[in-house]
Amino acid sequence: MKKIIRLTESDLKLIIKRVINEDNVFGNIARKALSWAGKNEDDIANLFRTSEKVLAQSIDDIVGNAMKSKSISNLDDIQMKLMHYYNPSAIAENIPKAQQQMKNFLNGYSKSKGKSNWGQIRNEVTGTPQPKAASASSQAVRDIMKGQRVSNRWYGFTDPNYSKYIDWHLVTNAKNMNDYNKVIAQAIKTGDYSYISSKGFEKFGIPNFRDYLKNNIAKVNEVDPSTGRWSVVFK
Repeated sequence: MKKIIRLTESDLKLIIKRVINEDNVFGNIARKALSWAGKNEDDIANLFRTSEKVLAQSIDDIVGNAMKSKSISNLDDIQMKLMHYYNPSAIAENIPKAQQQMKNFLNGYSKSKGKSNWGQIRNEVTGTPQPKAASASSQAVRDIMKGQRVSNRWYGFTDPNYSKYIDWHLVTNAKNMNDYNKVIAQAIKTGDYSYISSKGFEKFGIPNFRDYLKNNIAKVNEVDPSTGRWSVVFK
């Protein structure tokens, strides 16, 4: 019979502490990431450019190897480990905060390298082409959508040729379109858009998805947060 070992929260924190204290590259990255947990991505970008150039070089090496192999496995590994360090006990209610801290750190690094965010680096590694909408300004997108009826069944959400360009690692409260439609429907129904992430739809020409929804809905045709069904007409 296999013996089941159950780890307490104290055990988990001790394990994380030992890993962080190890003399390895990611240990250094993790220590600094934790110490910057309260900083925004612009402040972090400035630190990478000035006093933390050696730390930036460590991440440069990881990204460089990913570029050569055309594999994002090491980039996924950084994200996964950062999430563990920011939320070592995997407490559900702490996940949004940990995700935001991870985004601030990785986006800060990306900005220090002249990139818009971590998602751009990931796309450059995989060679992901930009969709046609990516070259359009947000104003052009508004012009295209003006007066149009858009719903959870919009091709941009349902057609894999388009929906794959949603940067889910930048979306806080959902990791797939079915769940996000429920969040969107709740926002439309209540008028509270705070749970809608601002990022994630940059490749559709929408730099701030939260503000886009909040400020461009002229009419609500239907909305049901329990099923994620919603339909609106844009201004």
